[in-house]
Amino acid sequence: MQDTEYLEEGRRLNESGMLQLQEGFRELGLGWIPSKGNFICVDLGQVAAPVFQGLLREGVIVRPVANYGMPNHLRITIGLPAENSRFLEALAKVLARG
Repeated sequence: MQDTEYLEEGRRLNESGMLQLQEGFRELGLGWIPSKGNFICVDLGQVAAPVFQGLLREGVIVRPVANYGMPNHLRITIGLPAENSRFLEALAKVLARG
């Protein structure tokens, strides 16, 4: 871990990706659990399992966390800007379908 430039770029990408997802969640009226890691848990305000299945059908893989006592949440790994956009678009589509 001596390549500090590489590490700093990774940190910057993670930070900007986190902000991108938070803004997307805000626009969708969703809450989230603040995180300093490379993932964030979004609160869907409803049981997450159907949304998880809908995202899979859209080709988007996220992690359900009901086994951690959070049945209304999904864990999202921070990606590159295009990946985050793809996820947010798929999430909006799945939520709109109800």
